[in-house]
Amino acid sequence: MSLLNFASVLRKILFLISILCLGANYVRAQVTDDSTKNVYGAETTLFTTEENIKNNIQQYQIIDTSLTNTHNWDPVNINDYYYQNLGTVGTAMRPVFYELPDVIGKRSGFSVYDTYMKTPEEFKYFDTKSPYTQLRSVLGGNYRAFIGIDFSRNVNENWNVGFSFRRWTIDKQIGPLQSRGDLNVLSHSYDFQTDYRSPDRKYHVLFNFARTFHKVNETGGIRDTTAVVDSTGAILYNQLFDYDDEDINLRNAEGGELRQQYHLYQEYKLNSLLQFYHEFDRANRMNIFNNSSPSAETDVNYFDQFLIRTDSTVDQTRFVYFQNEVGLKGSIGDVFYRFYARRKDIRFTGKYLNTVNPTVENYAGGYARFAPRDNWNLTANAEYELSGNYKIAASLKVPFFSVSATSMQFASPFFYEQHFGNHDYWQNDFRSEQVQKLSGKLDVKWRDYLRIQPKLDLQLISNHMYFDTLAMPQQSNNSATLLQPGLEAKVKYGVMNLDLDYIYTLKEGTDADLFRIPEHFLTSDLYYHKVFEKKLEARLGIEAHYKSAYFADDYDPVTQQFYLQNNFEVPGYVVLDFYVSARINTAQLFFKFRHINQDLIAGGYFTTPYYTGQERVVDLGVTWSFFD
Repeated sequence: MSLLNFASVLRKILFLISILCLGANYVRAQVTDDSTKNVYGAETTLFTTEENIKNNIQQYQIIDTSLTNTHNWDPVNINDYYYQNLGTVGTAMRPVFYELPDVIGKRSGFSVYDTYMKTPEEFKYFDTKSPYTQLRSVLGGNYRAFIGIDFSRNVNENWNVGFSFRRWTIDKQIGPLQSRGDLNVLSHSYDFQTDYRSPDRKYHVLFNFARTFHKVNETGGIRDTTAVVDSTGAILYNQLFDYDDEDINLRNAEGGELRQQYHLYQEYKLNSLLQFYHEFDRANRMNIFNNSSPSAETDVNYFDQFLIRTDSTVDQTRFVYFQNEVGLKGSIGDVFYRFYARRKDIRFTGKYLNTVNPTVENYAGGYARFAPRDNWNLTANAEYELSGNYKIAASLKVPFFSVSATSMQFASPFFYEQHFGNHDYWQNDFRSEQVQKLSGKLDVKWRDYLRIQPKLDLQLISNHMYFDTLAMPQQSNNSATLLQPGLEAKVKYGVMNLDLDYIYTLKEGTDADLFRIPEHFLTSDLYYHKVFEKKLEARLGIEAHYKSAYFADDYDPVTQQFYLQNNFEVPGYVVLDFYVSARINTAQLFFKFRHINQDLIAGGYFTTPYYTGQERVVDLGVTWSFFD
């Protein structure tokens, strides 16, 4: 760590200590002066989700004030390393394990920035007895920063309004041209939500709006030169851990996504047996890749061809849809039912495409739930789209066991079928992909000391769509089977805790090699947790994550797609993070030392070929909630 970085870290530590001191003084003031004690807090601030409302789950819950994940602000960490990114916060992400899409109909084909976008399903609808504000600020090493604001308040007992704001600023980790301000990621998002119930509680309406502009200055990864391979052509991984001093493939490239969405849900209750609902969505997504000088010496070797012009690249696609769903629902004893019909009007356009690709999709579906007692739940749902795509799913949850089964056929994305840009062109006619999935998990507890959850996923995938080693979309005519046994465990002894998550992956079938998944996947968190005199809650721990060596998918920033590669085996590596988090009244603070084991075994690790994972840095953050 350089002197400049050390000075920056020292300033952050002093900033954190000052906040802790102020927080401690605030706690003492609250304890010693009962007349100023705030009667409002987390217990009086309740929220629910649209999914609960839509499925008649009359359950509000208090906001989470625990220290779980307080020390995590990187989406990869928050999601327990189930995602692969380009080494630092805000970059393109994909699931490590195969995941089913959310819809059976047409999609845009772009998903690498989905994790940074707030969807209508993620909105929380509050019932607050007082105005509720949450502020979160993170100062990360290597000039990585995040700020977030959430606000909600009841206008009256039947009407609530709220909004949120997010901003990410992330400097380049590899090949920056200056010590500060050479941005890798700049992201802004804001949203608004409101819900209203009529005084007789028969009519309920929800509305939300969200806008995000996520911009990434693409690096193209570390430049591959003869200096990083030996005489046999093997990659010399240790030659790629110079971070700031590494050369990169792109200096003039910019990609990203602009997304705007409007969502409305309303329902009317005649009685418990019969209710009507309507749901409306409008979404506008624009994906861009620009290069102001693709033929410059710094960038030209990265591109295989120029199809339109050599002085600049301006590729753009737009995906717009309107969706209306109407349905009826109700309860008969312990059984809840919901039936619906949906129409979706879609337009997909490209800057250089001659066609607009207008599409109309019509759906019919149903959902049922049988819940005879608490913690016992049987659900079933089915959806059919008139072109032939479908989804049938069922799940059973009891206190000691859960199992689910899904059969799904879904359409090919627009982008996989047709694209014309400055560097790529294709036109395909793909069939739908089919997946059969079975999942199960046991839940064995022994008092508060031990909880063991063996789990198993089995998936059969046919007609898989993917991007090949030339970064071109393809579809297989065969199938693959993924068998993934695993184990989740929580161990507690006094103030010491250990959380584990392990997954083993076995691939079989003709298409097995199309799914690049590490054979072994392990995440653990060993931590000390204690509450001192009901005033200060503290947690101190070490997180570890390990993936075995595998040929992880490479990334093409031009098309915003991950694709197969056979030349760069990402080595197996254990990443260790040390953290301290604390809660003082309504303030939560954390100190996190990322990648503390750097240089002990190797100079670093890789998340994606030629993209190094997070180097050793210190992150500091505070989350402060106000209830007045």
